[in-house]
Amino acid sequence: MAVRLDLARIRALTVHAVIDDWSSPEAVASSLRRAARAVREAGRLLGELLDTEPWTLRVTLPPTPLEGEEAVRVLSEAYRGAGLPGDVFYGLLRADAGAVEPSHVAEILGLGGNVFASIYTPVATERAAEILHRVALLGLPATRFAVTVPGPVETPYFPAGASGGPSMGISAALLYPRLLEGRNLYAAFEDLADVAATVEEALVKIADRLGLEYRGLDMSLSPWMEESAARIIEEHSDSTICSLGAAASVAEVEELISDVCLDVECIGFNQVMLAVAEDDVLKERGREGCLTAYKLLHLSYACASGLDMAVVPSSRWSPATAKAVLQEIAVASRLKSRPLAARVIAVDREPGEEVQLGRFGETPVIALE
Repeated sequence: MAVRLDLARIRALTVHAVIDDWSSPEAVASSLRRAARAVREAGRLLGELLDTEPWTLRVTLPPTPLEGEEAVRVLSEAYRGAGLPGDVFYGLLRADAGAVEPSHVAEILGLGGNVFASIYTPVATERAAEILHRVALLGLPATRFAVTVPGPVETPYFPAGASGGPSMGISAALLYPRLLEGRNLYAAFEDLADVAATVEEALVKIADRLGLEYRGLDMSLSPWMEESAARIIEEHSDSTICSLGAAASVAEVEELISDVCLDVECIGFNQVMLAVAEDDVLKERGREGCLTAYKLLHLSYACASGLDMAVVPSSRWSPATAKAVLQEIAVASRLKSRPLAARVIAVDREPGEEVQLGRFGETPVIALE
């Protein structure tokens, strides 16, 4: 099992915080501190139990009942005054799209590079489209923002993940393309099910020890650079992610993920994540010119978890385009009865050119259509 855990790292270990008093920045700060202590201790215990360290530690808040400037004031004062450890990611703003403006989201993202935000909307409203349009134009900070459809998604994945439930909980996500690469997928997913069960057993023990509720695993197939989700799809379909038949292959992988979720508690997306800036194969397809936002949105109807980490030309990025993206995602979400998300970065480059995107490295700009 140690070798399999080496091939399937714990990508995110997330504590889902509870806020008892949203009107008090001090109360919110106290909840953030408590959750940060819990996730760091959980990470230490996970290392003891499984001899592997989680790649990232995260704390996420529930959707805020506050609106606009009041939400920004309370969250900003709480974050700045909490004295939080810098090795943890914080999902601060989780808000209904109708309750905030683009400037409010930008203020929250401006608190620090480890701060994330998301809004949710059941349909493609003008306000949700305006926020997606404006935040995408911020460049690098837009990598820490997502729009989720139809509502808040409880998942360890950021930027989308929100907290839910009446008590503080814990969840995790795995990074496992290496476990699948070059193998028969059915045999590889049997190994993945064993890994997931082992991680879950450890997390249940940790949750009990720390007084947390075990929320579950998000078993989405997600990438990180050379650990490519797209490569798994291409190996299985014997063609590129841009070719006919790619959706069928992604859908088959998602069925195998669903099978794993019969044996472990799953929350969140549990889909194939085609995050362009995080996947070396998707980057290569972007450089080749075959990968477009339209193609990725098409895949969302049958499979994939939305339009993720797509870098598009600002010359073609408009409020109308942002609304069209959300309309596609809303329809796909309704047809699939699954949550989806959009994370877009708009830059002053044209398709085929590249942009330096911080820790995501050189990333190609893809066409919208």
